[in-house]
Amino acid sequence: MLGLNLNTNMPFSTFGDFMYQNSCASVEDEVDAVTDPDEFADIYEPLDVKSKKIHIVDSGLTYNLPYPLILRPQRGVDLIISFDFSARPSDSSPPFKELLLAEKWARMNKLPFPKIDPKVFDREGLKECYVFKPKKGERNCPTVIHFVLVNINFRTFKAPGVPRETEKEKEMADFDIFDDPETPYSTFNFQYSNQAFTQLHDLMEFNTLNNIEVIKEAIKESIVYRKENPSRCSVSLSLNEIQNKMFLKRETREKPRK
Repeated sequence: MLGLNLNTNMPFSTFGDFMYQNSCASVEDEVDAVTDPDEFADIYEPLDVKSKKIHIVDSGLTYNLPYPLILRPQRGVDLIISFDFSARPSDSSPPFKELLLAEKWARMNKLPFPKIDPKVFDREGLKECYVFKPKKGERNCPTVIHFVLVNINFRTFKAPGVPRETEKEKEMADFDIFDDPETPYSTFNFQYSNQAFTQLHDLMEFNTLNNIEVIKEAIKESIVYRKENPSRCSVSLSLNEIQNKMFLKRETREKPRK
């Protein structure tokens, strides 16, 4: 064991520098993502090994998307489909706050990550999902399909391409998420009514199915990329190279005989 202060001794991934250098990520991207105020200023502070208590908190307080679990290069992830249920000031607010923090965290740890352009919100408006792809020639970088919590087409369609007909169907789907004054989906609401749960469940099921072709196309592109490029963390050593390692030579370990 390397001790409790592992983060101060080991990088997030031993492949980090190699993968980042080979991803063709630009310096401008890194500077854009890693700027003040620094939300991650204290995350590398070592633990006090003499303390009898360790205080832990939900990692979502740093940023509310679990990207570190899948960004480790050894996993070789080519496509990430994320669902962001983080609270926003209103239903019409830009939905990229947590995703931008994920990008920043990736740059800090020298992990390939697609450039997140928040101006896409100004160009395309609020959508059910956004796709962020690597730049042309950028290697070892995953594509991100980012689903957000929003009620747009679900209000008028009960299934993709199938309009709502009855007043009951329309009434069930006509609801706000963050603009509702009763805040039924607040972070601090620990008990949902059956109706609120059903509405939220059906909404996200619809949003996913309504963009199924986007997902399929991204999967196809990822398959083509994987076929054309070797595994991102492949390491090959010839038998001669292994035998030439000093620590494998028996004569260096044997004591001279008298």
